[in-house]
Amino acid sequence: MLDRHVVRCAMSTGTDNSCDVSLRCCHVQLAGLLMLIFGIIAKVDQQAIADIFSAILPSSSQEELDSIGVNISGIIVSNATFMIILGVIALVISVLGFFGACCMWRWMLVLVS
Repeated sequence: MLDRHVVRCAMSTGTDNSCDVSLRCCHVQLAGLLMLIFGIIAKVDQQAIADIFSAILPSSSQEELDSIGVNISGIIVSNATFMIILGVIALVISVLGFFGACCMWRWMLVLVS
């Protein structure tokens, strides 16, 4: 979250500290968007998640996880709704912060902080 100093600096005119707030919000926007997309893919096409993890993980790691009974793609698919909700919340909060910093709208910055 943003501290009061950053919000105060972003509201002052003639400084570039609003860029700092905007960049922080861009990282959260990207993370929220990735969670949203990953959650939707997990809900719609469960085999795609299994294919992604089989491409990312080396075969030795996959065999080791299978031997102890851990199914990563199953865990992701079972938590897809949670990822979608969390992604939407992060995206909404970061968009409010981004536009609050860019447009100098104090109520949005106070809401984000």
